[in-house]
Amino acid sequence: MERKRNVRRKEEKKIEISSAGKPFVKGTHVAFSYHRHHFKGVIEKQLRNSAIIVFDPEYEMTNTAIDLKQRIVISYTKMKAIK
Repeated sequence: MERKRNVRRKEEKKIEISSAGKPFVKGTHVAFSYHRHHFKGVIEKQLRNSAIIVFDPEYEMTNTAIDLKQRIVISYTKMKAIK
């Protein structure tokens, strides 16, 4: 019985990415705004309609980045890929 529970948890962890999130793969450098301030970061993990982003080093000492512990969840529609 215990094995069935573990199998279900692994199956639930597979996240189906929306069509808006297809271009934003792990490691993509992105720009986004949060509370009218502009930031840049790298995608750490993709979620269904958003992604977890790690702030770039130039922003890591800002109050926003410190308050959010260097990570933030942003919708794919609110971010732009940069080169």
